[in-house]
Amino acid sequence: MTLWCSRVLALALIFCACSIHRRADDPTMTDSTPLPIIAVAPPESPPPATTSIPVFSSPTSRLTPRSPLSKAPAAAPLPRRAWGLTAISSSIVSPAQLIGPNIAYSTSYRALPVFPEKIVFDVTWGVLSVGEATLGVDKMVLFNGRPAYHLVSEARSNAFCDTFYAVRDLNESWVDAKTLTSLGYAKKLREGSFFRDVWVLYDRESGTFVERQTSRDGSFRVRVGTIPAQVQDILSSIYYIRSQDLAEGKEIVIDVNTPDNWPLVIKVMKRETVKTAKKSFSSIKVEPALRREGIFIQKGKRLELWLSDDPSRRPLQMKAEVFFGHITAFMREMI
Repeated sequence: MTLWCSRVLALALIFCACSIHRRADDPTMTDSTPLPIIAVAPPESPPPATTSIPVFSSPTSRLTPRSPLSKAPAAAPLPRRAWGLTAISSSIVSPAQLIGPNIAYSTSYRALPVFPEKIVFDVTWGVLSVGEATLGVDKMVLFNGRPAYHLVSEARSNAFCDTFYAVRDLNESWVDAKTLTSLGYAKKLREGSFFRDVWVLYDRESGTFVERQTSRDGSFRVRVGTIPAQVQDILSSIYYIRSQDLAEGKEIVIDVNTPDNWPLVIKVMKRETVKTAKKSFSSIKVEPALRREGIFIQKGKRLELWLSDDPSRRPLQMKAEVFFGHITAFMREMI
């Protein structure tokens, strides 16, 4: 039951479901060859950082790994700076170093179906309520010198589920407002004994990413690798698919990095009526799947997502099969 509870809450965050999310995120659960580790920090108290992150006037970024056994800078207020482009390298210790001031929406940006937005889901396993999850986009910021939407999803188990498997998950993503591609994401996952603190930054100009994963003891590792031109993370892919034309029978392929690269295939199935606690909605049913080298591979059981059949394309219901029964997330309210 503990695994099902975890999958229930993760499903409400990302429609690919926890089984895909964790498999892609955890090197021990994937068939991909691990990328090189280029930095590991020992669990010791480092001195405060004294230098600011360099800012480059050219839009071309550089990838500059640090030396092995480098120390992690201590948490400290970030220096005031001009929010221009910064080289994406292993010297960055937090996405916070790239987050600039809030900005206003402009008609020159590519529009999301709804902005701002917050959707609250009730999550159940069978007839049992196990928690709630939220999904939304709350503001626009400058992220590494680019206008970006800030996406947030959270999951929290209820008191019943907490007794045997507490879940407290936070996922964030920064999406380029002009291309609707991901600039990076961060996640803090607390699911029972499972612990994950990780973030990934993308550099489209050089076609590379930097990932930093921190352990419970404060040590960390950094990995680098390549990305496709139109990269999405798991969270941003939800908003990307909502912005597409969803004609019945259509198949949409999204290049996802988690930080391994893989194609997320979305099959548009049919139109159905979905009943929530307050009303009924016309919806479009879609099914996500994975594809490797042209062969469709379903990781885990069947996954289904219902989006409202209107321009907002709001997620109304999500369902996944487990060993027996289903875990389901129902939209409770839109804020």
